[in-house]
Amino acid sequence: MRCKYCFMKPGNGRMTAEVAEAAVDYLLQECGDYATVTFFGGEPLLEFDLIKHITEYIQKKSGFPVLLDVLTNGTLLTEEFLEYADKNSIKVGISYDGLLNDSNRVNENMKPVLDITQYRDVINKYGILSASVIDVNNVGIWHENVLHLRSLGFKAMNFFINYSSPWKPEHVDVMRREFFKIADTYIKWIKEDDKVLIGKIDDMVKACLGKFGLSKTRVRRDLVYSVAVNGDVYPYASAVGNKKLCLGNVVTGMNQMLLNKVNNLGFVKGCEKCPINDACVAAIGNNITDDLEPFAYPIACHGYKISFDAANYVLNKLI
Repeated sequence: MRCKYCFMKPGNGRMTAEVAEAAVDYLLQECGDYATVTFFGGEPLLEFDLIKHITEYIQKKSGFPVLLDVLTNGTLLTEEFLEYADKNSIKVGISYDGLLNDSNRVNENMKPVLDITQYRDVINKYGILSASVIDVNNVGIWHENVLHLRSLGFKAMNFFINYSSPWKPEHVDVMRREFFKIADTYIKWIKEDDKVLIGKIDDMVKACLGKFGLSKTRVRRDLVYSVAVNGDVYPYASAVGNKKLCLGNVVTGMNQMLLNKVNNLGFVKGCEKCPINDACVAAIGNNITDDLEPFAYPIACHGYKISFDAANYVLNKLI
């Protein structure tokens, strides 16, 4: 596939069982008593056998809960895999952008690759999550997209902002409008006892109910790593391949000095006094420069503020 906004470079690298086991060993050693493993790619279902091997490896070695999830482009999704995932409590997400999916998610010949309607029955049966990307081309129909996703059977939806899209102030206004329309629909579904999870709003609702604490308890940078196929470790997925942000290797050893520095960078400059910095991933630097300085794309800041305001709106309407 050649999704137009993808940050990954095309390649055919494959992770060995040795590297995958070493990544799990490092995780279990460092994470305390709770962890999540995400099978991510490329396309992880190309490695179904490795997923099974590592799932069983985790089950044997872990003395505490490890949540498992997989994010697939859907092209190799089978009933066999879904049954295995269900049996082993692996949450499944499909990368799907809704009404404009075919214009963004294409193959090397620029042709659409996924007919989502073929999964209508299994989406509801297995509780599959939709993982969608918001950019300037689709932000204006995002509420319509949410209704579309629900019509396909999705009851769990997560959205990711495409930071590289050419965002302008008018797009931010549109995003706010669409999120509040989504919030109204979310409230309606809750009142109808239609249990739908909308990630960007639901996470912020939980943060508000818990008096924030989101960035310190759910997504602290020192608990989120991406492991490349060769075992190199990076602070987040889009950093993979950037040698200046390589934190070491799960097989040959970690760079503890660099690891400590990256994990203690603190707030992005200018975020220290923001009233919602403890509920905002962008505030702790969802990206890092090559000089190891935390920074946030402006649209990320806007996105979290809009999500926070929408969550407050939901709470005020329901409580």
